[in-house]
Amino acid sequence: MNSTVYTNSVTIISSNSNSHNHNNSANINNITITSNSNANNTNNLPASTPVATNHTTTTHITTTTSSDTTVLTAAAGGDAANVPLMTNNTSNKSVAALDDQEALLQRAADEREAIFNRYSLGLDPTNVVDPWENPTFELYHITDKYGFMHDSRLPDTRDSQELQRTKIELERDKKWMKMLANWNPNNEKVRRRVFKGIPDRMRWPAWKKLLNVDELIAANPDKYASMLALARKYSTEVRQIDSDVNRQFRDNVAYRQRYSVKQCSLFNVLNAYSIYNPELGYCQGMACLAGVLLLFMQEEEAFWALNQLIIDRKYAMHGLFIEGFPKLTRFLEHHDRILSKMMRKLHQHFMKHNVDAILYSIKWFFVIFVERIPYSLALRVWDIYLLEGERVVTAMAVTILYLHKQELLRLKDMDSIIEYLQVKLHKNFGYNDDYVIEALERMLKKLKELKLDVAPPPKANEFPVRPLGQFVEADVEKKIGRRRSEYTDTEKQVITDVILRSEQNAVEVQSTMSYETSECATGTSVASHGSSETFSLEDNNIHLKTANALQNTPQREILLLSST
Repeated sequence: MNSTVYTNSVTIISSNSNSHNHNNSANINNITITSNSNANNTNNLPASTPVATNHTTTTHITTTTSSDTTVLTAAAGGDAANVPLMTNNTSNKSVAALDDQEALLQRAADEREAIFNRYSLGLDPTNVVDPWENPTFELYHITDKYGFMHDSRLPDTRDSQELQRTKIELERDKKWMKMLANWNPNNEKVRRRVFKGIPDRMRWPAWKKLLNVDELIAANPDKYASMLALARKYSTEVRQIDSDVNRQFRDNVAYRQRYSVKQCSLFNVLNAYSIYNPELGYCQGMACLAGVLLLFMQEEEAFWALNQLIIDRKYAMHGLFIEGFPKLTRFLEHHDRILSKMMRKLHQHFMKHNVDAILYSIKWFFVIFVERIPYSLALRVWDIYLLEGERVVTAMAVTILYLHKQELLRLKDMDSIIEYLQVKLHKNFGYNDDYVIEALERMLKKLKELKLDVAPPPKANEFPVRPLGQFVEADVEKKIGRRRSEYTDTEKQVITDVILRSEQNAVEVQSTMSYETSECATGTSVASHGSSETFSLEDNNIHLKTANALQNTPQREILLLSST
């Protein structure tokens, strides 16, 4: 709902961002306005509106919106603090009630319970869903085998080649069933078959084996159920999780319908995990990880699989999501180091056009390339990632840039480069999946030879400190849902480092010769000293240059204020 208030020449617009919620609990929005009052500007004001003297005042407005009324309270310096504010729906409730802590806590509890109730009802006809929450698709003609829907009808590929591929897949299923019955992840046969691609029907048991899911469930009976029960009573992340669930994979039949079985499972897994790992809580991006897992697993299985991705040292995604994002910083620096050594011309091209890796690689690192490359290829990368760990992410990031280097060099501005990497490659990668995976395998070998396959060692702040599975009740401010008025020291340092990084890149671009006339353009090393090494990942005329001497890269910190 929108309500407009006039106090002299001030216009205050309160927008309730949660207007799609069906419960009657109130929501709080904070607005800061600047009032330039003028005693002569009274033409459009109601007769009852007091007129302030000539001055400029900054006023902080707290709006509390319920189903039938809006109350505004002003707190400011100067005379504006005493100016009465009128709404379209006047209220007789005392302003003092807004500051009542118990009332705010109760409202938060009511909202949490209302959201949980909607997911408990699921697809029950009594569960009211706004029409906009359910997208419309022509399902049967445009849905691929993974459940994702497309803008145009898919061609009928059931030809002789398709039948032959189906026959081969069935044979591969049999081999995988036999291998899973005698599972040894260190067996070279397992590695070879994973790189060849886990058959779709075998991905569920194979991923569970790779992540030790069954063992974790057996070792922690009823833990998931208890975490979910605590989340229903105490979760402070419920509103954000509800919002993200409503956005996640809506182009997939499993998540298409609001409060479908998979939507409810995703909501439950994320809330339960926010209680299980209170140090991390919930961070945007985790919904995508859990969403992929739930396409192949049951609810409790996906919970423990997500936990493995976050805390197991092989994947260690805790450091990606924790405040300050220390692992992201470390991996971005390593990514830049590889580019400056192996694809120096492309690296200079990116710097010239202010294309920092953070602009194109967030989903590469946070959700292992989902929604940045075709889904079938992303699954192949996930297969290898679950087997070999985080080194795969480093290698795949470089592989993408290597395969598309020539096209990227032809693009002459930041927007077109980012669009190419974020949008175009997702729709059409330009190479078939087998070809890309073969290139990835060669890249892994080459990076290992160069001792660049593994990023520098992590620091202690990338790993959990608090015990997992021990309930920690949130403080009052977090329960109420108030935003902090200031950044934490960690966040301030992150922002400072981002600015310093941008300035340093600008200096490097200014001081570097244009590579149209430099050694970069001639294909020779730009290193001022030391020998260079040439290698090719493919049997063609495209070569990558490596220099023994690495440039020092300033520390990079990134503050993510919104979803990736």
